[in-house]
Amino acid sequence: MVKLRCPKCGWESPSKTTFQCPTCAAVLEAVVEIGRLSKPQLAEIRQRTEQTVWRWFEFFPVEERSAIVSLGEGYTPLLQPSSLAARLGISRLYVKNDTVLPTGSLKDRSNTVGISKAKELGYKTAAVVSTGNAAASVAGYAAAAGLKSIVMVPEGTSPSKIVQAGAYGATVVVVKGDFEEAARLYKAALKEFGWYDCLSTNPYRNEGKKSYAYELFDQLSGRVPDWIIHPTAGGTGIYAMWKGYNELLTLGWVDRLPRLIAAQSEAAAPIVAAVHRGLSDIEPVVARDTVAESIQVGYPKSMGGRALEAIRASHGTAVALADDEILEAQSLLARLGGIFAEPAGAVSVAAAKKLQEQGIIAPGDLVVCTITGHGLKQPDAVKISDEELRPVPANLGALRKRLELKGK
Repeated sequence: MVKLRCPKCGWESPSKTTFQCPTCAAVLEAVVEIGRLSKPQLAEIRQRTEQTVWRWFEFFPVEERSAIVSLGEGYTPLLQPSSLAARLGISRLYVKNDTVLPTGSLKDRSNTVGISKAKELGYKTAAVVSTGNAAASVAGYAAAAGLKSIVMVPEGTSPSKIVQAGAYGATVVVVKGDFEEAARLYKAALKEFGWYDCLSTNPYRNEGKKSYAYELFDQLSGRVPDWIIHPTAGGTGIYAMWKGYNELLTLGWVDRLPRLIAAQSEAAAPIVAAVHRGLSDIEPVVARDTVAESIQVGYPKSMGGRALEAIRASHGTAVALADDEILEAQSLLARLGGIFAEPAGAVSVAAAKKLQEQGIIAPGDLVVCTITGHGLKQPDAVKISDEELRPVPANLGALRKRLELKGK
């Protein structure tokens, strides 16, 4: 790593632990020196046996391999579900199945890099304010690194959402009030106790999702997708993918860039609003209840603006989906693709369906949908009728009636 730099005013931090510009208040960006990498080195990278994001070690802001904290994340399957492709009318449809990451979500891409840097910098405690995937991932990687972890959640958070973090040994602190109040306390606690911040306000952890670009480049044998659709809350995934692909372009390893699509729930779609209204920055919205709980963010203050810039620079777009569209996509992905995703993880499929029907995505386009979280993160989103759960007598006649009922 070379430096931490403000993407707005260019200020460079003299410290490796200052994450915010004192003038612009922007989250700093990690600048990694890759300019000297050659095409022979690309061949060497692609021949490595590592099946994790760390095959691309040179692209991440961790300076010593001995600091790496890995649970085997990355190189998730890139699948071509033919039945789903036919249903959506997109012949070259791929799904990037991040449900199989170690803690069950894309957050592992961020935290393998972020926690590795925490270890390298000598931190003892990692912290996050979260109600779901980030909490579990931070706790898991902190445990692997030998660090303590603190997870702060607002009161009323379902225990089922934080049980995974507790299983990894995190100290879970329930804060009176809503998420904004919990976040304010979290920010004050970072200063008071010197914990390592694992939110998108940390430039090191933001680098982890660049791994999407490198893996897709590898798995598609150098082909660049026409479109990449990504479930979007804070915007880090969109920003980081764009940064990763631009690194490959700068090195001359690809000759073009993909178009990026941010997929959001219409109950919390500030990035979609900014794209379609031509805004220069993200304006906050009040996030309403949605089945896509993991992307229920009304104001992606830290990285939303950079995601907006990436969408526009890529000539991409953003789309908002209703809950019924999201649940339909979750069902289609499971029944036609064999992947059980949480609703927020399947929103990319909902977006692909909608944009193909609108004629924005052409039937022959190469489209990648990232599937970002396992269905067991939110199993109550799938409804099973009382009739299906009612036991049948142990005879073939009763079984036949039940099968006929299911057939209807």
